[in-house]
Amino acid sequence: MVSPVEFGTLAVVAAYGFTGLVAPLLGPRAARFSLYAAAIATIGAALYATLRVAPRGGYVLGFNGSIVVDTFTIYMLSTAALVFALAAAATGRIVEYWESGEAFYAVIGLMAMGVIVLGLARALYLVYIAWILAAVSSYVLVALYRDTVSAEAAMKYAVTGAVATIMLLLDIVLYSVVKGGLVVSPRLVVADPLLLTPVVTLAIIAVGFKMGVVPFHGWLIDVYGNARPMVVAVASAAAKVIAVLLTVKLVAPFAAVAPHVVLWSSGVLAALTMLYGNLGALLTVRDSPQKLLAYSSVAQAGYILAGIAALAVLPGVDNAAAVAGIALHTSGYALSKLASYLGLERGCSYPCRGWSRLRGLAYRNPAAAAALLLGLASLAGTPPTLGFWGKLYILEAAVTASPVLAAVLVANFVLGAFYYGYMMYMLFQRPGGAVLRERTGLLEAAALAAALLTVILGLAPWQAYGLTLYAYNTG
Repeated sequence: MVSPVEFGTLAVVAAYGFTGLVAPLLGPRAARFSLYAAAIATIGAALYATLRVAPRGGYVLGFNGSIVVDTFTIYMLSTAALVFALAAAATGRIVEYWESGEAFYAVIGLMAMGVIVLGLARALYLVYIAWILAAVSSYVLVALYRDTVSAEAAMKYAVTGAVATIMLLLDIVLYSVVKGGLVVSPRLVVADPLLLTPVVTLAIIAVGFKMGVVPFHGWLIDVYGNARPMVVAVASAAAKVIAVLLTVKLVAPFAAVAPHVVLWSSGVLAALTMLYGNLGALLTVRDSPQKLLAYSSVAQAGYILAGIAALAVLPGVDNAAAVAGIALHTSGYALSKLASYLGLERGCSYPCRGWSRLRGLAYRNPAAAAALLLGLASLAGTPPTLGFWGKLYILEAAVTASPVLAAVLVANFVLGAFYYGYMMYMLFQRPGGAVLRERTGLLEAAALAAALLTVILGLAPWQAYGLTLYAYNTG
């Protein structure tokens, strides 16, 4: 007999499968509304699963142990569903006039299905299949605008993604050797201790390509800094959610049996990534607002990786703060990047070169400027946004894990505040000549909704402190 949690999983996967495979045949509008319905089904299933999961120690298994539903995954997948729905609302009246309008929603539906399965999968073969589905969908999404810049960006994205996929396959093989099976479990019985360091390192490398961790970030600046902002809004938000879901499955189980490997491998890469991203943004601050946001995505990946480092189960380390920080920061990042890139789509237009068109956006299009302002505030860590609470919890965990890493975090928070502040400042600079007021549309409304969610969800950050992660064993 199918349990309610299993039925909910089937319903959500079927909803996104319908959006990706059937609804586009009925036209772009039908595909868009199908995506809305799938998001509503996901949020409903998440609320029900929370009520079922919380009283049972924070997780339940399904389909003979092939999937696992825990509160951390529910939180992350709910964020992903909101991002996909808001992206569909924002782009509706634009992509429906594209030659590939139906494909846009089909790709988002398939990407969402991959993210859902990846988040819930306990069997590693499901993890790998879901990763490929989500990853390939993101490459196609970047190429859909069908210009030379998008085609080049998608090609670079696909090539580096192929390397990440090979690394992931190798890591899964090593994981099965170390654990003696192909199932994610928080209680590892290590069959070959010599492979502990390679299996953790390979997992971070595979995820590093997707998340933009230095030195595996080469594709990110070209894709996020040059492709159409509206498309990058979806791809950048989804990429971090995918990367975090995969990291906690493959790295968290080793936090207890190899805590020093997790701490130092993640911590060193986090420090390099934060510094590179923030310094790159500072060096390009006068050149291109879109490249500035691209470099900031690298820096934000470093903050998340610092939270991963603090998962190491060592005496005195606040691991609960690390889990909460990862969840809050990733959700805040996804919503903030969606709002920021959508605001850039309206304020700067495509291709986004220089600051002349973005200057004075607050007077020309107040709704787009407000969305961009709130999105940047969350990325900078301004209270009471999700970005602030995510950074605070990660910093709290880092202080207990490594004071050096905590000091690097604080220094990078200061660096980031400068260029985010500069971008906010440019929004209120009066342009020369008369200012023509632009009409507010669905794109601005969706961007503003995403930005407001970073504030609304930031009003109750303590809810994330008790999130349960099945693959993580703090004992």
